Amino acid sequence: MIKFFGFRGGCVVRCQEGYAYATWSKTKAMKEKKKKSEESSGVAELKPWPEFIQKRIDLWDKYKVEYQETLAAKPDVSIVVTLPDGKTVEAKAWRTSPQGLADSTIIARVNNELWDLDRPLEGDCKLELLRWDNTDAQAVYGGCLCYGPPIDEGFYYDMFYPEKGISSTDFHVLEGLIKKIAKEKQPFERLELTKEQLLEMFGYNQFKVRILNEKVNTATTTVYRCGPLIDLCRGPHVRHTGKVKALKEQELFFFHEMSPGSCFFQPRGTRIYNTLVNFIKEQYRMRGFQEVVTPNMYNAKLWQTSGHWAHYSENMFSFDVEKETFALKPMNCPGHCLMFENRNRSWRELPLRLADFGVLHRNELSGALTGLTRVRRFQQDDAHIFCAPHHIEQEMFLEAVYTTFGFTFQLKLSTRPDKYLGELATWNQAEKIDITIQDALRRSHQCATIQLDFQLPERFNLNYVSESGEKKRPVIIHRAILGSVERMIAILSESYAGKWPFWLSPRQVDTDAGDTLNKKVRNAQLAQFNYILVVGDREKNSGTVNVRTRDNKVHGEMSIAGLIEHLNA
Repeated sequence: MIKFFGFRGGCVVRCQEGYAYATWSKTKAMKEKKKKSEESSGVAELKPWPEFIQKRIDLWDKYKVEYQETLAAKPDVSIVVTLPDGKTVEAKAWRTSPQGLADSTIIARVNNELWDLDRPLEGDCKLELLRWDNTDAQAVYGGCLCYGPPIDEGFYYDMFYPEKGISSTDFHVLEGLIKKIAKEKQPFERLELTKEQLLEMFGYNQFKVRILNEKVNTATTTVYRCGPLIDLCRGPHVRHTGKVKALKEQELFFFHEMSPGSCFFQPRGTRIYNTLVNFIKEQYRMRGFQEVVTPNMYNAKLWQTSGHWAHYSENMFSFDVEKETFALKPMNCPGHCLMFENRNRSWRELPLRLADFGVLHRNELSGALTGLTRVRRFQQDDAHIFCAPHHIEQEMFLEAVYTTFGFTFQLKLSTRPDKYLGELATWNQAEKIDITIQDALRRSHQCATIQLDFQLPERFNLNYVSESGEKKRPVIIHRAILGSVERMIAILSESYAGKWPFWLSPRQVDTDAGDTLNKKVRNAQLAQFNYILVVGDREKNSGTVNVRTRDNKVHGEMSIAGLIEHLNA
């Protein structure tokens, strides 16, 4: 099962049984480029179409003719349409549609029911015409091949793809299809069909058959067509794919088959990455942590001492150097143990808080790689606290970080793993707390971890001199608040849906000097710039700027000093 998330527009590319489809023409050179790209990705427009697509289209055409004949047979009846301002307009039942009354809207609301612009009005009614900035209008996009409703922050699709998974290396092909389909302005057409007719139309699809048999208990159900795609959907939809304006490349990051599981962060993505790292570094500094830098590779003897080699070596990238086996580090704790034992330690130094933001590598199976949420190369806010038992309770902080992002979180006490290191009696003293947060799609993600560790101090024979002059064993607290920075960026990308908060945004202010004013403003809003500054002759002469936001909130003229104060607030 595949889930595509976060396309905040009418995504009309579908993947099932190994195909994606669209129609367009290209120059020979572009065809060759496209062919090469698709061959390397493994995802392409399927030609010819599977047999069931044409069968489905034939049934649609048949039932559409019957529907049009039914409309033509209805009597000529005048109706009254009441607009929000109280004005009334005369129209024809089953002849006039909301689109005939306005052309700059996305969707209509008729007697408090969302309504397609091309759907005929059926009688006297109250009519509202909804624009892009209306929350109901934002929920009209798309349908689904399996399951996938609109949600508060957008929508998602579940798609069945039995052959293999879709990886991030396929996204550029799918995005190209989406853009071409949008350019073709393929219309969304609506029909109401009986359950029997729909079972005939979707008999090839076990998921649709199940929905029809288990969920549909009305005489008729709506079905939509867009190009060759026909799908069950409550609707309504935008009129055509040309209305999809929000598929905007943010150019944050990409993956490449030359380094699977390792992300390429582009300049804007790197800004988010570095801002997140600097934010968490400041949180650590405020709480007495000291940042350290440790090697990326170690002799395998280190991992044998820590116990990781026996249980985790298959997940490590290892190689030979001068007849010795080395491995890239998948975590920082053994290296921090070497730092602690580098010299004698006193009780006065405890708790000793070390934070490491170095690069980590884990040899994840290729089939387990999932965008930014499961990678091979990553960084995390990897911290270790060497302390005495009585220090443990004071070393917890989470809320200050997660509330900054608007997240709620849950604490979950983990059980002892099957492949645990050390003695059972020691494990009975230890605790491991996993912290899960919820993203915009209500999915839970484990990000932070807090673990009491009595094993590594034993294995590395760590000790400190107590106040009484005795040698005592420290406790290690493993902690990561963001967890993997890559995974946190994936979660934030879904949660913010491209509308990054100002402090984290890769596009904070736009002062584009090209095109007309309206086009410049609209392009900046689509690109999700937090602020758009307009400077004309009047502003230039008065030393001010005209300020508005991506949500079209107009702040009006501000002095430069006033703007700086506003941005820093």
